[in-house]
Amino acid sequence: MNKTLAFVLIAALAVVGLAGVVVLLILRPEAVDTLTNLLLQLLIMLGGFGGLAAIQSRQGEEIKTIKHNTNGTLSAKDAEIANLRAALAEHAPQALVTVDTASTPTVTRAQLREDGKPGY
Repeated sequence: MNKTLAFVLIAALAVVGLAGVVVLLILRPEAVDTLTNLLLQLLIMLGGFGGLAAIQSRQGEEIKTIKHNTNGTLSAKDAEIANLRAALAEHAPQALVTVDTASTPTVTRAQLREDGKPGY
C-alpha cells in the first residue's frame, strides 16, 4: 500500500472522528467518552497498519534494488569462484581431489557405547 494513501486515510478518519466528537459533545455529552475511546483505538490500529505498510514498501524497494544489482543471477560470483578454482588447480591440484566416502563405514554413538569405548 502507498504510504501517502495510508496517511490520507488515517488523517481523513481523524478529521471525521474529531467532527463526530464535537457534534456528540453538543448533542449528548455523556456519550463522548465511549466515542473518544473507540476513535483512539481505531487510530492507533490504523497507525500501526500505516507503519507496517511503510516498512513493507521499503522492503519491497530493497528487494527490487537487489534484483536489479544482481540482474536476477549471481553470475559475477560464479565467475569469481571459477577463477579461484582455476588458480587452486594450478597451484595445489591435490586440494581439488574428491574423496570417496561411500566405502567408509559410519559408526554411531550407540555402536561406540556397545563396544565400551570410554567418553561416549
